[in-house]
Amino acid sequence: MLPAALHPDSLWRPLEQLVLPPRIREWMADPASLTLRLKRHGQFRVEPGYHAISFPRADERQLLDLAPRRAALIREVTLLLDDTPVVAARSVLPLTSLTGANRSLGHMGSRSLGLELYKRPTCLRDQVWARLGSPAEAMPVCWGRQSRFIKRGEPLLVAEYFLPALWEKVGATSVSSLL
Repeated sequence: MLPAALHPDSLWRPLEQLVLPPRIREWMADPASLTLRLKRHGQFRVEPGYHAISFPRADERQLLDLAPRRAALIREVTLLLDDTPVVAARSVLPLTSLTGANRSLGHMGSRSLGLELYKRPTCLRDQVWARLGSPAEAMPVCWGRQSRFIKRGEPLLVAEYFLPALWEKVGATSVSSLL
């Protein structure tokens, strides 16, 4: 049974306020590109999923300081290593953030958003939240981080859930020891 503080939670909490297993904190606090880090562990690929202009969830609107009826591009992808899903990701890009040089962020297809964010001018990750939860119905409970990035002065959110297979790929001793 998980300690009370580690039960699945629907709330994102500031990363610096959580006590996490060291291996989890190392990955969640890493300020660099997750894509580049993953590429060191196998053949990397982005599998596109949901991609539509829609209304962000209430918690996402709050983190972006977005008015209730403001639409955003919602993009959900799975990051794979050697054809194994290791990260489930959801990006929320307000339409007002997809203008000018940022327009390309709305047309990523099977390309990594992370690589684009770290191209010059690099983004600023101004906040990181974390939670233990499930990225979607019928998916396992796992650690996730949500980051607010500022790219060319415009905000966007990226949530990344580190699926159990990731820890096997990167040589963690036991997946259960990371929960």
